[in-house]
Amino acid sequence: MSNSVPACRCCGSANTAIRGRKSGTFIRREFEFQQCEDCGFMSVEPFSGFGIYDDAYYRGKGPDPFVDYEAEYRDWEQSDRRHEFTDLARIAERFLTGLAQPSVNPSAPVEWLDFGCGAGGFLKFLRKRGTLAERPLAITGHDVGSYATLLKSADGFRILDLDAVTAEPTGRYDVISMIEVIEHLPSPLEPMQLVARLLKPGGLLLLTTGNLDSPIARRDGLDFRYCVPEIHVSLFNPRCLSALYRRVGLASHAVHYQGALRFKILKNLRYRPVARAIAQVALILPGVRQTADSLYGVSAMPCAIKPTTAVAAS
Repeated sequence: MSNSVPACRCCGSANTAIRGRKSGTFIRREFEFQQCEDCGFMSVEPFSGFGIYDDAYYRGKGPDPFVDYEAEYRDWEQSDRRHEFTDLARIAERFLTGLAQPSVNPSAPVEWLDFGCGAGGFLKFLRKRGTLAERPLAITGHDVGSYATLLKSADGFRILDLDAVTAEPTGRYDVISMIEVIEHLPSPLEPMQLVARLLKPGGLLLLTTGNLDSPIARRDGLDFRYCVPEIHVSLFNPRCLSALYRRVGLASHAVHYQGALRFKILKNLRYRPVARAIAQVALILPGVRQTADSLYGVSAMPCAIKPTTAVAAS
């Protein structure tokens, strides 16, 4: 391990320190967690490389045993992620419906980019839905790998690799989703700059990632289930995520999750059928959902909007 700790990749502060070290469970080596003392962002060294995201990984045979891309690709409607998809569409529709934009043609499509579209379950959900806020949906996905190829060739989606998405015109998209993506990127500033450029003024960024400042995360420390050093290399809390938004010219936007929270809990109970069955019933109760949301800090993590006027960088 290096004795020097680099500047924070989130806010740019030089006030960083080593938080601790942890051995990987899939890659048997020690990883170092480096934390910014100013914003709380935590990064992992060394970066294992993107080669870890092979077909075995997407079948749950890698560092994350809860991943099941094959089931999602084959039949997303039977996947637990359908709860998350419905929730994200609900949030986006409420946002778009509330916009005061008299110049927007009501028949103009809602341009939606799913950045890191994975197995394409969300793209298929949006395609089946067809409209949002009474406007047609125009759907684009960004990713690489075998599922990206399948989605493009077999399913007919517009799928862009990194070069193609980087070449997209400024301000093209009304909505961009980054669902459990940013924690996999060792340098989050550059992709966030790209996303901010691609959003229209007044556009919405739907971003989900783990909350390192939640009560459960604070209790567990580096043993928190989200701290998987082989793959989760950029770890956020609400404060540092808001700082990153400001740094790229976006403004934080509070959301309240329902289905996305349900999905996260059910996904983590995939191999515990009794606990999963209990959770299925318990999560119907508002009080249980609110308690779980508070403990894991899901709704505390803000999304973002691109203001119609520039936001001063912090």
